[in-house]
Amino acid sequence: MMHCPFCKTSAHSRSSRYLSDSVKHRYYQCQNVLCSATFRSMESVESIIRQPVASDEPDDDFIQAEMDKEPKQRPSATQ
Repeated sequence: MMHCPFCKTSAHSRSSRYLSDSVKHRYYQCQNVLCSATFRSMESVESIIRQPVASDEPDDDFIQAEMDKEPKQRPSATQ
């Protein structure tokens, strides 16, 4: 959640799209009916606090299956 830059009411995220592996645009709509502003923010990875444990194979079959899946992303309407 983010606050509307105009009326400071909470704004809900409506959609988002990745610009790269670590940068994303997120689109918001103000929940104040009298304002209803729409705006976007840019979200990025600033720093890594802890990297994943270095291991050739995880001990769990479920974790390995999840790692092998392709990430899901909706196609962009502007492309």
